[in-house]
Amino acid sequence: MGDASPRISLDGVEVAVRLSAHARQRMRERGVDLAGILEALENPCDHAYDKSRDVALSLGCNGVAVVYSLKGGIIEVVTVLREREYRHLVHHIGRRRYKRLGPR
Repeated sequence: MGDASPRISLDGVEVAVRLSAHARQRMRERGVDLAGILEALENPCDHAYDKSRDVALSLGCNGVAVVYSLKGGIIEVVTVLREREYRHLVHHIGRRRYKRLGPR
């Protein structure tokens, strides 16, 4: 996305948001737009951490879940899920891999 990367406030810090090619593909497949991703990142209803992959997951109240890494002031969106997929990962795989952090 280059210099046109959207910026959001995450815990009071402004960060750029970049989408991986995989995330863009999943957005198309799941009918999710950029506004839905930004909403899930800025105002999550639930939040988890994937210990094995060192990525965070944010579930927005809009039913969109975002898997991302945060490095050096840049959020790299790895993939996009729907709420059902998020709940399956976090609740069924559970503590072996994910740590629930609750809303931010």
